[in-house]
Amino acid sequence: MIGRDPSLVVTPEDDAFHPPTDDDPSWIETMWFPFWVPEEALSGSLRLWFSPNAGQQGGAVAGWTGDSKGLFGDRWTEAWSGPPDLRALRLSHGVEIDCLEPLARYRLHHQGPNSSLDLEFTATMPPNPVAPEESPGMFAGHLEQPGHVTGELRFADRVVAVDCYSIRDRSWGPRQMPETLRLGNAHGTAEGFGFFLYVNPTQDGVERITSGYLLKDGVAATIVEGVRETTLHEGMPVAVRFEARDASGRTLRAEGACRNTMASNAGNGVYAVLNLIGWEHDDGVAWGENHDVWSESAWLAAGRPRL
Repeated sequence: MIGRDPSLVVTPEDDAFHPPTDDDPSWIETMWFPFWVPEEALSGSLRLWFSPNAGQQGGAVAGWTGDSKGLFGDRWTEAWSGPPDLRALRLSHGVEIDCLEPLARYRLHHQGPNSSLDLEFTATMPPNPVAPEESPGMFAGHLEQPGHVTGELRFADRVVAVDCYSIRDRSWGPRQMPETLRLGNAHGTAEGFGFFLYVNPTQDGVERITSGYLLKDGVAATIVEGVRETTLHEGMPVAVRFEARDASGRTLRAEGACRNTMASNAGNGVYAVLNLIGWEHDDGVAWGENHDVWSESAWLAAGRPRL
């Protein structure tokens, strides 16, 4: 069992849509599948969201490199079309997602105006359920899961093979951002190895690691404590290091330079900075990302430009 709370259990029903439990207009369900081509410092993602109480749904497919240099993109918002079948999903904008094996394998397809992708995600560990208090105001239910992503990406007359280790996540519930929201995470995955860290900075700026998981030597355990340290240049991360300990007493130390940056308005009052990193640790390199998440008001109050 991974996770602090033994009552948090992920079942195959969590592959399906979670109907709202009340009429809160901020209720949202999201699906996120990131991927990368490390040798090109290229990152991409497919993200979908559904807000039934607000009568809307939408998504974004994007690829980038360098300093927020977009390579392709397709972003849309449209009227709510009714409860979706997230296990055999067909949407506008050429989106198809099929659950090939519950909680384990997913086929992803998108045909956009300037790009297309055909990918398959195969899990390397059961989903990690996360308690709402780890990211206050962000969700009622959440999971993330490491896996192997393979397939093809097409853009700008190029066909790019994708063969990477990454994660997926799902969230559902009301999303009511505190005015001063400031949190983060870091994750990396390789064959037989993976980690995910939740970072909740203290008021004095310590980047405290509060939860997550470590998968190593065939054993997955909950992260219980740690500290992340971020090196900034002109307000943006350029390198990150951390030390964390899991519930079995294992210590993970890793560091890496940021290979690219994407600073974006993720919607719903959330600003995010994503960095691709090849995390160097005692047993090798695990590719993944470092994330910083802000409420819009906290971002602007820090003197950063509106996104």
